[in-house]
Formats: sequence, C-alpha cells, structure tokens
Amino acid sequence: MKKRLIPIFFLILLAGVGTLVWRGQQARKYAELYYSGTIEAKDANLSFQVSGRIKTVAASEGYAVKKGQLLAELETEELTARRDQAKANLDLAAERVKGAEITLDIYKKTLPAEVEKAGFEVRALKAQSDELTAGFRTQEVERAKLSFHQAEIAMKDAQKDKDRFDALFRQSGVSEKDRDAAALKSDTAFKLYEQAKATYDMLKEGSRKESIDASKARLSEGQSMLTSSKANLKKIEGAQQEIEAAKAQAQSAKSALDMAEIQLGYARLISPCNAIVTSRNIEPGEVVSPGREVISIADLSRVDVKVFVSETEIGKAKPGQKADIKIDTFPDKVYSGEVAYISPEGEFTPKIIQTHKERVKLVYLVKISVPNPNFELKTGMPADVWFR
Repeated sequence: MKKRLIPIFFLILLAGVGTLVWRGQQARKYAELYYSGTIEAKDANLSFQVSGRIKTVAASEGYAVKKGQLLAELETEELTARRDQAKANLDLAAERVKGAEITLDIYKKTLPAEVEKAGFEVRALKAQSDELTAGFRTQEVERAKLSFHQAEIAMKDAQKDKDRFDALFRQSGVSEKDRDAAALKSDTAFKLYEQAKATYDMLKEGSRKESIDASKARLSEGQSMLTSSKANLKKIEGAQQEIEAAKAQAQSAKSALDMAEIQLGYARLISPCNAIVTSRNIEPGEVVSPGREVISIADLSRVDVKVFVSETEIGKAKPGQKADIKIDTFPDKVYSGEVAYISPEGEFTPKIIQTHKERVKLVYLVKISVPNPNFELKTGMPADVWFR
C-alpha cells in the first residue's frame, strides 16, 4: 500500500512544480509589458469671439457640463440693435430691387411701342409734306376741270328752267309749287357750280405756301418726337443697371445681416463637449475682449494615459493594441483602453522620472486612450498599464 502512494505523491508534486513554473513564466512575460504613467485629459480654454459685458455665468469650477450647454453669455442690446438695423437695410434693398424690376418691365413694354408709333407718324407726315410740296397731279386737275364744266352747264340749265317757270307762273301756266321746285333746283345747281369752281381753281393754282410750311413744321415736330422716343430706349439699359446695383446692395445688406447674426451667436459661450469646468475667470458685469480666456474645461469622456516605453521594448507596443489600466483610487477596478499613439521619435526619459539612471534611457511616448463615461479617471492621476 505504501509503495502505491509514493508514485502518486511524486506525480502531484511534479504537477505543482510545473504549474508554478508556468505561472512564473507568465508573470515574467506579463511584467515585461507593465508600465506606470499619468492620466491626461484634453483641455480647452474657452473665450468669446466678440467683446462685451458679461451678463450671466452659468458654470463654476468642478461643474460637469454637457455638449451644447450654455456656459456664459454677454449682454446683447448693442448686437441686437446691429442685427435689427442690418435686417431693415436688407428689407430696403429688397424693395429697391423690386421697384427697379417693375420699372424695367414697364420700360420694355412701352418704350419700343412709343418708338414704333412715332416712326409711323413721321412716315405719314413726310408723305403729306412731299405731296404738298410736289403739288397736285395733272389727272386730278383735269378731273376737277371736267367737274367744273359739268356743274356750269347744269347751273345754266337750271337757271333757264327757273326763268321759264317764273314766266309760266305769272301766266298761271304752272302752280306755285312747281315754280318753287324749279327755283330750289337752280339754287342747288349754283352752289355745286361754286364748289366745283373753287376746287378747280385750287388745284389749278397748286398748294399754298403756308400749307406747305405748316406741313413741314409738323414733320419736324414728329421727327423730334421720334428722336426723343429712341433716346428713351436707353432707359431700359439704365433700369437694368439699377437692378444690378440694387442686387449688389441687397447682397451687401444680406452679408451684414449674416455677420450680425453670427456676432449675436458669439455672445453665447457654449460647451463644445461633455466636460468638467476646471477654471472660471469671469464674473457678471466684467467687460471682456475677444480671445481672453474666460472658462477652461477638461474633456473627461475619454482620457489618455501617457507612458514611456524603452527602446528595447517599444516593438511590443502596437497601434490599437488593447491594454488594462488600474489606479490607486479604485484598486479593484480594471479599465480597458487601447494604444492610440506611439511617438515616431525617441527621447531621453523625462525629468519626472526620479532616478538619473532611468532618465538617461532612450524611451518612446505611448498614449493609451481610455473611455471614461463616469469621469472616474482625472487629470494628473498616476496609473498602471498592462499591454495585452
């Protein structure tokens, strides 16, 4: 029985020794990838982009703020007045554009029509003037002469009939009514004779000088109207230029309004990320200038652990490599991160390393990015890192 127990004892002892050796090897291997470093957060020093007097400060040191949260605000009376004036200028410029477009539309519809009408009138007046200056045609004079002779014959015949009816009436050979009819016919024939004679005499004599001069005067006036209406066509070009100038003014007013709106927005200081307020350098009523640091914040939603890896071990660190992080504040908690940056250039160990022996080593900066949703990891905390 004792002989059988001895081999079992040796087997157990051998297995224990093997386990210890394996764990020792793993511990040494794990220890090779162990580094100590410091936690750093991304800091931002915030400032206003316009000058003004502080109206409100909505955050103090130590406050946790959300992205988009109001931190501080300037008094905006002057900026609002500038914005309102810029908007009024834009409205006026828009009305100017509208008015110029209406004027152009009217000019395009009426001015060419006026030129066409004036041209037609000039052509008609010139034809009339030319006709008066040239005199009447021979055919017209001959027709008037013929009409005159016919009217003369008709007048003489009518006069003879009247004389005959007068004699018969005195002898009671015709009635008074017949005598009156003959007298009316004679009077009518005489008037037609006079008209025909006047027409014939006028055509035979030709146009009177005053008629020709009056016609030429009307033609000259018509030509002046035509020239004036053609000159008015330039108003179309002027209206187009007015539209372009008005549009340029409107664009300038729009730019001024946009800038006023932007500056009004600059009066509000907004947190660019989820963060912790680390310093507040303003109070309500203070006057600040553009660029002056007023509030500082630290983005603790994701922090970096900075460690320095020696030249002989830098090859073990790879971008994206996973790492475990522990801090003294929560010794039982392990945070997960990954390598975000490996310096391409070596440097001698920073002076924050205590011993001279360590400081003369060539090392490389490595940053491990660590999510920190609960803001447990804070700037300046020492941390231990194990690369997986």
